[in-house]
Order: sequence, then structure tokens, then C-alpha cells
Amino acid sequence: MAMSDTVKVTCTNNDRVVDAKVLSRSLKRLVVSLQAGPGAMELVLTRDDPKKPFVGRMAGMEFTAPAGS
Repeated sequence: MAMSDTVKVTCTNNDRVVDAKVLSRSLKRLVVSLQAGPGAMELVLTRDDPKKPFVGRMAGMEFTAPAGS
């Protein structure tokens, strides 16, 4: 994984899709940086089954990233 890797992250509450910078990745955990105004926020997404998408929650919203991320 190159440090410049990005992944599409979808907010399931409003169907907005953004590119997020991948900070770390494992089989069951994906950590990304989301640009939010002048700063960036770190989001942790997890999954139990490698065939299912990653899922994370922040500020009362749910976010997903594809299984192949």
C-alpha cells in the first residue's frame, strides 16, 4: 500500500461519496483521513467478513467503504 492510496467512502445517511486517504489497512480494519473543511478527521471502519464492506460511524452518521478497499 502506498501512502497516497485513496478509497471511496460513502455516507449512508445522505449517499454522498468522497475520496479518503488510506492511513492503514488490514483484513478487518481500515483507517482513513477525511477532509472536513480546513482540517482532516480520522475514521475507523471495520468488518467481520472480508467479503462485506467496511463500516464505520462518526457524529451519528454511518460510512461504508467497498470490500475490495
